[in-house]
Amino acid sequence: MAVRAQGFRSRRPARAGPADARRIIQLLGGLQIDAVNVLIRSHYLPLFSRLGPYSTEALDRLVYRQHAAFEYWAHAASIVAIELYPALRWRMAHFATGPDWAAFLARVERQRPGYAEAVYAEVAARGPLTFSELSDPARRAKGNPRYTAATTLWDRGSDGKSVLESFYDKGMLAVADRQGFNRRFDLTERVIPAEVLSAPALPEPDGQRQLVRHAGAALGIATVADLADYFRLPVAATRARVRELVAAGEFVATRPEGWPETGYLVRSAQSVRAVEASALLSPFDSLVWDRRRTQRVFGFRHSFELYVPAAKRRFGYYVLPYLLGDRIVARVDLKADRSGGALLVLGAFLEEGQDAGSVAGPLAAELRTLAGWLALDDVMVAGHGSLAPAVAAELALQSHSV
Repeated sequence: MAVRAQGFRSRRPARAGPADARRIIQLLGGLQIDAVNVLIRSHYLPLFSRLGPYSTEALDRLVYRQHAAFEYWAHAASIVAIELYPALRWRMAHFATGPDWAAFLARVERQRPGYAEAVYAEVAARGPLTFSELSDPARRAKGNPRYTAATTLWDRGSDGKSVLESFYDKGMLAVADRQGFNRRFDLTERVIPAEVLSAPALPEPDGQRQLVRHAGAALGIATVADLADYFRLPVAATRARVRELVAAGEFVATRPEGWPETGYLVRSAQSVRAVEASALLSPFDSLVWDRRRTQRVFGFRHSFELYVPAAKRRFGYYVLPYLLGDRIVARVDLKADRSGGALLVLGAFLEEGQDAGSVAGPLAAELRTLAGWLALDDVMVAGHGSLAPAVAAELALQSHSV
């Protein structure tokens, strides 16, 4: 149920196109963005996991040219389905009155009177702009001891960048596109489609209810905490929205075997067919981004060791769980060696209770598909991990058969 709700099917499209990508974005609600680029930017991977090889340029066009999605805070920094824009307007209003931004802007006004207004006016006249393209980015040393904890919360080394982000959080600016990985901000009315922007902003309870409803459909079955985490909603508010959805007959309460808490599912998702997926998952994929839920549903302890010192890592720097059928059966530490034209398998680890002979073949095939999508000519296995020898042998076998 959880796997199918997240858009995985037993068979991928023969040739995934923009309509497929838009369908997955609408289904998931959001694709989490992260700066790490050791393989590919994380927001591109969930579509590959569900659709197979597709054009990343098509995704960029959907977001930044056709505006079928927009950048904002969902689970985290995310590409969000445009249909959810009215449901997030209350979050923008919260940022507009938040104490942290108020303290930051008060400090900027004291030190640089009129600076914030000048930044907004410059975007209006010249946008879209990155912070470095501002006439005066107001760069400064980080961690200035004169500032309090509240103001150093937004200490990014550039007051201009923080001012842009303040207007973005409040919904006054939006991300028009990206220059490399740097966001280019423009006036919201020049980015968000007029028919979306002119739609009434949903009051906070209604917006939250729509987000909880969407999270329920995307998760298949979920606790209140799961539903709250999906769009980072307050737990108490989520519990209230769940009660309303149960009373309206949209959610059904149940107690999955082994779960310590009640689970909720949308009524239409009570009966689903089995899924025979084969997919490598971004560490930021919405199927696994909630580690407590991932362990409860799959019995899989998601260990993300990017920020762990190298000597203390058990699995590796950028490890992707591997979904086979409806189980997470292995994990692989991957790196794209673009100069060498190879996908490097720095480690491959079989989950307890799984059979290497059943996992290695489909995993090797998926690694080859991933390498081809990344325009890499080869897959090279380093030999670290319990599954690595079997994967290397399967890759060699498949290469020979081709």
